[in-house]
Amino acid sequence: MKRIVTFLIFLLCNVATAQHIKAFYYVEPSSKNLPVFVRGNLDDKTILLYVQGGDAENGIDFGRSNYPKWKRTLEEQVAIAYFDQRGLNKPLKKIDTASINQIQNLKDIIAIAKSLKERFNARIYLFGHSNGGRHVLETLGRYPQESAFVAGGIAFNTPITTDFSSKRYNYYRPLYLKNLALEKMAHNMNTSYWEEAFEWMMDRDSIHTAEDSKRWNAYVDYAFDPTKRKIGLGMVFKTVFARPYNPIKYLNNKDNKFVGDKLWYAEKKLWDENKQTPLWAILPKIQKPILLITGRYDAISVPDEMEDAHKLIANSKLEIIQNAAHESFLDQPEQFREVVMKFIQSKKS
Repeated sequence: MKRIVTFLIFLLCNVATAQHIKAFYYVEPSSKNLPVFVRGNLDDKTILLYVQGGDAENGIDFGRSNYPKWKRTLEEQVAIAYFDQRGLNKPLKKIDTASINQIQNLKDIIAIAKSLKERFNARIYLFGHSNGGRHVLETLGRYPQESAFVAGGIAFNTPITTDFSSKRYNYYRPLYLKNLALEKMAHNMNTSYWEEAFEWMMDRDSIHTAEDSKRWNAYVDYAFDPTKRKIGLGMVFKTVFARPYNPIKYLNNKDNKFVGDKLWYAEKKLWDENKQTPLWAILPKIQKPILLITGRYDAISVPDEMEDAHKLIANSKLEIIQNAAHESFLDQPEQFREVVMKFIQSKKS
């Protein structure tokens, strides 16, 4: 009985002293640009600045709805800051189109990170999923001096190639299916099916038609059934009726489509002019410690592509989470948390 009482006192003391935070502010208060929402535990004086995966998708609603399940995993140990890109859900009628571009996005990430460091006196890690991970890597590689105050970067389920990259369809995705089929056959798992998949992939140099893409997707989807999570009514209420959102504007998605289209066409123009993904050349310039994470069955950020990125970043670590796909943080939330926290703890000075 005495041990139980002692344990309960210890538990209550720790709960009482934990520095939990929940804050909202604008990095550009006069124009209501770049809203930031911070939540989690600041005991460790560490904040992960979450960079949303898709262009023109709202990071704040992602965090408020607790879709990634971090509220009961990562946010128990560190704080996470969520933000919305420039131009999204603004109370103003007109969007400054001149400021909607990828370079401005990178500069905004640095500005937000700097504001977090100054406000909370914390170590800041850039923390991006999918295309957000590309922004993390590009920010640190393109602006090493401006981002010198950042402790490091975590890019998870991040493809280095883009939708416009021939290397994605001529090399990485074919290689992924071949290796996947060989692995399944080696474990005697539905051998005839994976032999068929392997032979089909060997018969073509790339996935260049809509028919090939459909067939490829069918093969790789068969390998793993990712976690499905429904969006409940409570998750919606937590987002659309909280700052900075206007429910009607949020639901009609007009601003998001406008910003997303502008960024998409800008990226396409960049590809048409250069015929290569600039990020490959930027990776060797990254000076900060980097954690790369992907799922073994991530068909978007395939392990082979992550391996090549890892080789180009001097101070980097690669973790491939088994039994996980493109949303590794949902498929294996505890393992994801352990990988992230181990990286952060190892970088403490």
